[in-house]
Amino acid sequence: MWVAFVSVAIASIVATIGPIPVGLGTFEAASVAMLSLLGVSVEAARAGTLLLRGLTFWLPMLPGIWLARREISRAR
Repeated sequence: MWVAFVSVAIASIVATIGPIPVGLGTFEAASVAMLSLLGVSVEAARAGTLLLRGLTFWLPMLPGIWLARREISRAR
């Protein structure tokens, strides 16, 4: 559990400091790198990172995209 916590914390720091908005790519790279440095296989690190990022970042955006499309079509 501590390995995952440290990995997410370091990845969040890297994404915050990085020049890319919302840390797209930098969070994932830092998370996979930290997990692999702490002894997790690269395949498991990639899968875990993509699941975490998909469920906490991309999935919550779907209702917003749906609402934005509805508002844009209503404005036309």
